[in-house]
Amino acid sequence: MKRARAAHIALGIRGESTARRLLLAKGYTILACNWRVRSGELDIVARDGATLVFVEVKTLRRIGRFRPGDNLSIRQMRRNFRAARYYFRVIGKPALNGRFDLIEVVIDRWGVKSIRHRLNYMPTVSAERHG
Repeated sequence: MKRARAAHIALGIRGESTARRLLLAKGYTILACNWRVRSGELDIVARDGATLVFVEVKTLRRIGRFRPGDNLSIRQMRRNFRAARYYFRVIGKPALNGRFDLIEVVIDRWGVKSIRHRLNYMPTVSAERHG
């Protein structure tokens, strides 16, 4: 069981690393990775111009009937939303909008098989509305 858990964590680390490289290639600025608070964890916090982007990364070894993002539960989305609101408070409630993106990564033993960046997978958040 421990070996399976270690493999799962290693896969997630590879997926997040791949997602960061994609965001950097698109011109985003990475502000934080694996930012944790009691209410949840934000895989990646980035800036896209005047928008804070809270990125959830989902990674699978293979693709069948399901995409990696199909593993994103409503409960996890709520935790991400609460963590993003808290992030806004921690950084001083800047006058920026926030956006939630999802990056789906499929990795096989030879490397990245596919990567998909979905913008706005959840409603936006801003410091003014959720201070």
